[in-house]
Amino acid sequence: MDWEQRCIRLCAGMILFAILLRLWAVGALTPVGRALESPEAASFFLYLQTGRVVRYAPAEPETEPTDPAPVRSAPVFSAEDADFTDIDGAAELLTAPLDLNLTGEGPRVLILHTHTTESFTQTDERYEQTSPYRTLDPGHNMIALGEIVAQTLQEAGIEVLHDTAFHDYPSYNGSYTHAAEATRTYLEQYPTIELILDLHRDAADTPTGQMATKCSIGGESAAQLMFVLGTDQRLDHPDWERNLSLALKLQVLLERENPGICREVSLSKNRYNQHLGKYALLVEIGAAGNTLDQAKLAARELGEAIAQLVQ
Repeated sequence: MDWEQRCIRLCAGMILFAILLRLWAVGALTPVGRALESPEAASFFLYLQTGRVVRYAPAEPETEPTDPAPVRSAPVFSAEDADFTDIDGAAELLTAPLDLNLTGEGPRVLILHTHTTESFTQTDERYEQTSPYRTLDPGHNMIALGEIVAQTLQEAGIEVLHDTAFHDYPSYNGSYTHAAEATRTYLEQYPTIELILDLHRDAADTPTGQMATKCSIGGESAAQLMFVLGTDQRLDHPDWERNLSLALKLQVLLERENPGICREVSLSKNRYNQHLGKYALLVEIGAAGNTLDQAKLAARELGEAIAQLVQ
């Protein structure tokens, strides 16, 4: 190749290079560059060099950034919140600090049912009774409500132990003795337990049949809740007011969300095994005159209030 041809090729190359620079400056080569950078192009060039076929996984679709979930502040109570009850010292108990920790590994809440077979008014979905308003069917007795509360707490990150044993069958007498034995065993095995929930349903005859408690939750007919608190009037129970403080706080939270969901707190001379744990509550969820669906709505509200209180 003579000197003249070399000069011509050199000049042509410089002109072509200048054109490419100009096209790059105005962005005309951007689609080409993107095409060369694509996984398909990379696979093609790799095949030319090595003979190997490479398939890339499809790229994840881009998603819009989401705002983080709002952080709920811890509930605050004041003396005015005690207006709903006539219990002496309610204002001081409501504002007292609560030493209840339901976070961490290991079961923090024990749910059990001293009167496990208690059931509700039958609807189109029938169940077999062992006696009026009692059944061994776990889908229709207190075990079903315990599952609702347990699931609600677990959804909030609280570890739960649910005892589904029948403490009132085949013999109703000695139910609390049997439940106490089970509770002591659980507490020895799981020292992380801080709260014991004994879930019942109430019962009382009326001129028209069994009593039914009534409130509205989200526009739906639901059962009411009632906290039954053991005291030290008959047996040793020095820390019973600690349980009462917890019950009053929960009642305020429940009433804030659904006015009328709670009946008046009931104080009793009996202990109902509430002396066994750090915190222990007996909760009546509805009554025999209620349906199971009405009681389930109230049970979920109970679980949500507990989770809100200890967040």
